[in-house]
Amino acid sequence: MRLYSIYEKAVDGDEDEMVVVADKFHWLAALLTPIWCIVHLMWLELLAYVGVAFILGFVTFFVGEDASWWIGIMVAILIGLEASSIRGRFLERKGYVLKAIVPSSSNDDAAYRYLATRVFAQKHKPAPAPQPSAPFLSAERPETSVL
Repeated sequence: MRLYSIYEKAVDGDEDEMVVVADKFHWLAALLTPIWCIVHLMWLELLAYVGVAFILGFVTFFVGEDASWWIGIMVAILIGLEASSIRGRFLERKGYVLKAIVPSSSNDDAAYRYLATRVFAQKHKPAPAPQPSAPFLSAERPETSVL
């Protein structure tokens, strides 16, 4: 089983827009980061990646080609591991809200489980708790006689 993050964004009407993000290692993000950013329309993240690649190319002159190659591999692994978090922050920036984290075996099953619990929760809302009230306010207290 894998964990899936469910993000929702309220749109006009009763409909909600939902995105399911799997918490896993993303090979496309690790190997072809620019294409992964373009596929998900993450332009700011693409700009950050280009900046990191430029800095890594500049560092090559100081640490040597072998060391910069290993640094590049480490950056690619880090991007692959953190791809779901990067996408989640991108969605939050776009106005989506993290609604749930669901353990499931697939994207569709995670969406189904989330929607099923949401519908169940709407059908079975608990009754509001009664508000405790004092029998009399201080100004309304009846006079008592002292024996």
